[in-house]
Amino acid sequence: MFESKPPSSAGRKGWSLDTLLGRTAEPAAVAPAAPVAPAILHEPAPTTDLFTRIGGFLKAQRLDPTPVNYDLAYQYLGGNDPALVIAVDAAIARDGILRPDVAEEITQEAANQVSSELVEKLIDQAHQSMTLAASLVGQSRTDAKAYGSALDKGAAAMDAGGESATRALGLMVELTRTMIDKTQDAERRLAEMGSQMESLQDDLAEAQAVAESDPLTGLANRRAFQSRLARAMAQAAAEGTPLSVAFCDIDHFKSINDNHGHDTGDRILKMVADALSEGAGEDAYVGRFGGEEFLILFDGIMARRAAMRVDEIRDELSGRHLVSKTTGEPLGTVTFSAGVAQLLPGEGDGEMLRRADEALYNAKNSGRNRVIIHGED
Repeated sequence: MFESKPPSSAGRKGWSLDTLLGRTAEPAAVAPAAPVAPAILHEPAPTTDLFTRIGGFLKAQRLDPTPVNYDLAYQYLGGNDPALVIAVDAAIARDGILRPDVAEEITQEAANQVSSELVEKLIDQAHQSMTLAASLVGQSRTDAKAYGSALDKGAAAMDAGGESATRALGLMVELTRTMIDKTQDAERRLAEMGSQMESLQDDLAEAQAVAESDPLTGLANRRAFQSRLARAMAQAAAEGTPLSVAFCDIDHFKSINDNHGHDTGDRILKMVADALSEGAGEDAYVGRFGGEEFLILFDGIMARRAAMRVDEIRDELSGRHLVSKTTGEPLGTVTFSAGVAQLLPGEGDGEMLRRADEALYNAKNSGRNRVIIHGED
């Protein structure tokens, strides 16, 4: 059974492994695109007119009217996000049309940017609260020191006796009352800031999770996976333990989108993501690289054992016979191909991922629906 999920995936991402590894591909020669009438008027417009323009934009760009694409069109035509507007304009100028995979990439980048800005804002608020708390503690120390000094002087005056002792006693009583009030106020303010810090901590954790999660599948996104991979590689190098990574790609995913629609494609992506997460094991870390591609990090596991786990997932998934929840139409089976590479001494993350990608490429060329270990193909 499939459950609908709003965010759209629509095919492979506009970026590739070359982008991740910092490779620059030579631009391909293309024929000049036919002039495309600009669908861009960013001035504010009446609501009904804006809805009409959104529909026209989606039709002109051949984008399915999914919630994510609708929101992208709304933000773009409304001019609410300058960075998004620039990215869409550049994509249309480059390709003559806003491709679904590029639209997904732009939407993901916008979501990550919003999450990053929220994280920065929360960190700034936490810093301000900590600064205020430190200032309050410092002031309380100063007050306590002054109070102690005044008590010493009052005690000396009382020892002297007479009228001075009576005045000193009165001053000490008043000073003590003032100090009690200041202490109670400081405790109240510190308690309030403690509650605020707890709330900020929760908000920060939530914002961080959003910033590092793929909105469709709930898996770690590319940025989060790279960060985790870098830490795992440093630990593996320091401790001399094995480390493997698997590059997985759904077979014939474009045909699924073309024949059954992007909503079905999204549900297929979610199904595969769940299968990988459940089957990889608790000691593995699964992320969505983009489009129909996934990465699995096997910390402390050699390539052959990692490949066996991935192959078990592939075999179980290929045995499922899927039916469309909305139309009842048979979807057949869904398979994926995978390439596995184990970290070599002195190797960087880019090279290991490149070798896993090469093994995946060989798996695709060898008939798909298989797992190949780099160096054993």
